[in-house]
Amino acid sequence: MHPLRVLVVALSLAAGLGCKPKELREPNHASLKPTSALMPEADRLINGLLLGRVSELHAWMSPSLKSVVRPPELAATGERLRSRYGQPIGILEEKVHKEGDLTWYSGLVVYARGKAGAPDRKVRQVLFQFAITPDRALDRLLVREHLAFEQIAGPARRYSTVTRLHFVSTGEWTIVHGGPRRMTNYHHNHRGQRFAYDMVVMKGGRSKPVGGTGNKASYCYGYPVLAPASGTVIRAVNDVAENGPGATGEGGGNGVVIDHGFGEASSLWHMIPGTVKVKVGDKVELGQELGKVGNSGHSSGPHIHFHVATKATSPQGELGLPAPFVDVYIDGAWYEREMPVRSDRVRRTATDRLERKQRGSAEVLLDAAL
Repeated sequence: MHPLRVLVVALSLAAGLGCKPKELREPNHASLKPTSALMPEADRLINGLLLGRVSELHAWMSPSLKSVVRPPELAATGERLRSRYGQPIGILEEKVHKEGDLTWYSGLVVYARGKAGAPDRKVRQVLFQFAITPDRALDRLLVREHLAFEQIAGPARRYSTVTRLHFVSTGEWTIVHGGPRRMTNYHHNHRGQRFAYDMVVMKGGRSKPVGGTGNKASYCYGYPVLAPASGTVIRAVNDVAENGPGATGEGGGNGVVIDHGFGEASSLWHMIPGTVKVKVGDKVELGQELGKVGNSGHSSGPHIHFHVATKATSPQGELGLPAPFVDVYIDGAWYEREMPVRSDRVRRTATDRLERKQRGSAEVLLDAAL
């Protein structure tokens, strides 16, 4: 079992973005749910913080969570919501998914401060994301402001995904291209793939043995490509021939695009033809095998291409989104949420004694973790 991760935060957009985001328009109230349709615990948490029911919320927590989140910290989070964000006026979108024994809830709640129609009326979105144990105790917790796509003026450098993205294969992989900067990621100038990853399996600093030729010589060839999160398949390609030695095709070749909700979609490409196991409309779960690593499409050798973007519904097309992995090991250290960069070694599971780390520059009001 992973170490306990707990986070109760509120983000300051001005501090986190480096520039002030666009004002959020007030949504059509008919599109908002007054209460959760998926999990009553969501209402319990939202209302508990609004009304200052700190003792009740603390008593609801699992023993592990109680040990790291104290009542004063909960009280401060509730006060911050009331003073800066106002009152919750409804749930815009919500989703429930499983991660092992835990049931996770993610919900975007619209808050408003000031009278309706008044010039000083401010509307903001807050993400409530938490996990419940099989005996219905609150075990993991995240509360933060969420930046809507309409508020993004340029590249989504400081956007934080709602979707909890897990690493997309088994074993240890090396990032060939990845991260938010041009110097480590050749996808940087592509609007829809700005934060994409290319990754391979390396042994002794090589992606294939000395003298190895052909696709099957690559260490990663045939590895499983796994769903990074639950969702619905909105594109699947399975019939593009693989590239031969020295040849490069076009596009993504064989692969899958998954709609995770909240306007976020992940793309996984370059698989072996005939190995893609899903079709458009299929529901997939976290960790489900989608296909096998190959060398189809615009690819010079077997690897996984993975990126996250908005769904292509605007005239400008997809907007690439930062895609940090959760509960991930990078270069032997465990991270709650982290975006690897070129040359980083990444895996889903631990193999030895590891040190927990967390990197980031956003304002954190409370970070309680073991």
